[in-house]
Amino acid sequence: MARTQLVTLLTDFGTAGPFVAAMKGVILKVCPRAQIIDISHDIPAHDLLAGALVLARSAPYFPPNTVHLAVVDPGVGTKRAILAGRYGDQTLIFPDNGIISLVERVLPLKDIRICRNLPSTPGYVSNTFHGRDIMAPLAGHILNGLNIMTLGPRPATYKLFELPVPNVDGNRITGQIIYVDRFGNLTTNISGELARHVGGRLIGVTTTCNDKDAGAMVNAYAFADPGKPLVVFNSTDMIEIAVNQGRAEDYFKAKVGSPVVMVVR
Repeated sequence: MARTQLVTLLTDFGTAGPFVAAMKGVILKVCPRAQIIDISHDIPAHDLLAGALVLARSAPYFPPNTVHLAVVDPGVGTKRAILAGRYGDQTLIFPDNGIISLVERVLPLKDIRICRNLPSTPGYVSNTFHGRDIMAPLAGHILNGLNIMTLGPRPATYKLFELPVPNVDGNRITGQIIYVDRFGNLTTNISGELARHVGGRLIGVTTTCNDKDAGAMVNAYAFADPGKPLVVFNSTDMIEIAVNQGRAEDYFKAKVGSPVVMVVR
C-alpha cells in the first residue's frame, strides 16, 4: 500500500472566506490522495509569534513525512523568499519571515532550500495569495515524492527571531506574556527549567501579572477553585497563568507583552 500522504495547514485566514478552501483544492488537484489536516486558521492576523508557537507545539507530533504548510505571511508579494525545510522527519513550507523560529528549537534541521525551481504554478500568480499559487501546489508535489533538494540552493541566511528573554535578579524573574490561547490562558516566556533553576522546588512562589496576584502554583487547573487564578507548568513546560473555568486574559486584563513577575521567598 502507498504511504499516507498527510499535509497540514496553519494560517491566519479564518474560515469565513474562500482562502483555506482554495488552498485545499489546489493541493488535491496536484495530489488527489492527500489527507489535509487543519492545525489552525485562527492565528491572529499577521501574528508571526503566535504562528511560530502553534507550529512548534503541533508539528513534532505528526507521523513521519508529513508536509506542513505555514501561511502567516504579512510580507506576501515582496522579495521575501519561500523556503522548504526538512526538520527531523517532517517537511515544512513557509515564508522567510521567522515563523520557523520555534520549530528549530524542537526539531533538528536536516536541509533547507529556497523555492526557486518550482515544478509547476498557475499561469497567473497573485501577489497577494502565494499560499494558493506557489506553496499549495508545491506541497502537493512534495507529497507526490518531489525532493526539496531540487527546489534551489540553501539560503545563506534566513530569518529567525528570539522569544523575549526573562530577566533574573536573585530570586526574582521578570518575564512577559507571549501567547493567549482560546481559553484565555496566558503563556509566559518563563520556562519551567528557568523557574526550577531559580526556585528549586518552587515552594513559596508568588506570581503577578499586570501587578495582580496570579494565585498558587498547582499541578493542574482543577486544583484551584472555579473562577480563581492559578500558575501551572503547561504542556510545553512553560509557566502559564490561568483561571480555572475562566479567562485569565480578562481577569488580568492581559495581552501579549503584559508583564509577569515570579518571586521565590
